Amino acid sequence: MSEPSFRLKVRIGNVEVELGGAKEEVLATLDDLDLIISKVSKAFNAEVPHPKPAKAEAGASIEKYPNISRTNQCSEAVQGLLESEWGKTPRAIGELRRAMEANAIFFPKTTLSGVLVWMVKKGSLRRWKDNKRGYLYILNVEEAKVA
Repeated sequence: MSEPSFRLKVRIGNVEVELGGAKEEVLATLDDLDLIISKVSKAFNAEVPHPKPAKAEAGASIEKYPNISRTNQCSEAVQGLLESEWGKTPRAIGELRRAMEANAIFFPKTTLSGVLVWMVKKGSLRRWKDNKRGYLYILNVEEAKVA
């Protein structure tokens, strides 16, 4: 017996269904996927959560990241992000990383965290710990001294 030419594996919760066969047959079977999953879950007495189709909620907003110029320096990318209007709100390392990736600038999390610590020590950034979000970063803007 030969292996099917096309395989599709679907996992929902702890239930997994694998379909195999000709591509056209498998894709046609997808129309009956709800029925298949229902029968499988009934056969194994498993509770299958039914995912709801994704809808745009009225109050939901998509994160809009600022555009920054391409750079090979992680510190320049961080500086560019935090100088923007978006960066005026304190940001966590994950938010900074996603904003960099949205600009096609990729650095490992370890590199980014080291650069952030270095920039804090240098005095370019301020950092504090939030109980829910972890460390937050913002540009260090020195107050204008009264003469």
